[in-house]
Amino acid sequence: MAEVSNSVVHLTMRFGKTVLSIGTGVIYQHQSEYFIVTAWHNLSGRHSETLATLNKNLAIPDNVIVTLAIGMQEYSPIRISITLPLIDEEKSLFYIHKENWPRIDVAVIPFDPHESFNSEMNLSSGEKIEMKISPIMQIHNGNKSQICPIQKYFIPNESVIKEWLNSVEVTEELFIPGYPKNIQDYYAQPVWKRATIASSVQNGWNREPKFLIDSASASGMSGSPVLYYSPNGSVKIHGSTYHFVQDVAILVGIYVGRLSVDTKSDPQVGIVWNQSVIDEIIIGRCHEKLPHEVELSKRELLIHIEDLLKTCSKKGLDNILDPEMPSRHYVKQSLFRKINGRCSPQRAIEAIVEAASEYDGPLVADSD
Repeated sequence: MAEVSNSVVHLTMRFGKTVLSIGTGVIYQHQSEYFIVTAWHNLSGRHSETLATLNKNLAIPDNVIVTLAIGMQEYSPIRISITLPLIDEEKSLFYIHKENWPRIDVAVIPFDPHESFNSEMNLSSGEKIEMKISPIMQIHNGNKSQICPIQKYFIPNESVIKEWLNSVEVTEELFIPGYPKNIQDYYAQPVWKRATIASSVQNGWNREPKFLIDSASASGMSGSPVLYYSPNGSVKIHGSTYHFVQDVAILVGIYVGRLSVDTKSDPQVGIVWNQSVIDEIIIGRCHEKLPHEVELSKRELLIHIEDLLKTCSKKGLDNILDPEMPSRHYVKQSLFRKINGRCSPQRAIEAIVEAASEYDGPLVADSD
């Protein structure tokens, strides 16, 4: 078995005790701290573009069960489940990208594996019990259990990783370990799916730090790590081949879903955010808003729009009200940068037109 599977975690998003959705994540180490990295929409419970709630009952997750592998010295790793809260009274307890428009559909949960967490266990009798458990704990003979961050399985040469990421091209084969349709064995091991790079990793897609893959992915895989993996320890870069004494992996990004899927077709094209955004999120330490604050209220939205309208001329205002002109869409882009994407595109356009039709504040002079 690929040992890197031990860094992949199964996620169960819940509201209280009610299960809302299933997803995948990965344990990530930054300096001496540990995090669970997954898709933003898993934790927010919202569509990354429309902000619509993903649950049919409009429920938003307030906790997540994380099933992760812990190493037991000479024994094979075992899987335990811990419950992490996602909100407190002031904020959501996960980080998002500071510059979140266009929205970066990646989020990071900080956690200290030395702490004790609630864990819900099923007994053979069918009874459920709750107990406290720590991923890193004393086991025997003074030894401690260990968790398995993805960095544990990286190529032991950072310059080779950078060179590979800077040179990898379309058609390169990658892998996505995750939980498609919640498929897992009794030990909660992930399933590995193949993927082929379908757009430039270096240039991005829509000039954003993401790229496309060709893969038959499925629900439950959102938040999965996307990896270059070599079981024999070889890495090819241009005409050179590097050899290592163990199997090696490179984290290329985080898978978040598929494009252009509808009831009639599925082109099997997936979206992967570059691995670089993970460290940016961790360094930024920007908490997501509370669930009811993710979308701005109408009053807040109109205040921001009116600030933008003050920079318009009379002709510019008329152009916004003209559906044949693109002006309202330009205002929408400025608005989204200003509010960090905290509104759906359709709602923004409707609010811009409403504000422009009622605006009686100052305007700039029309240019000749």
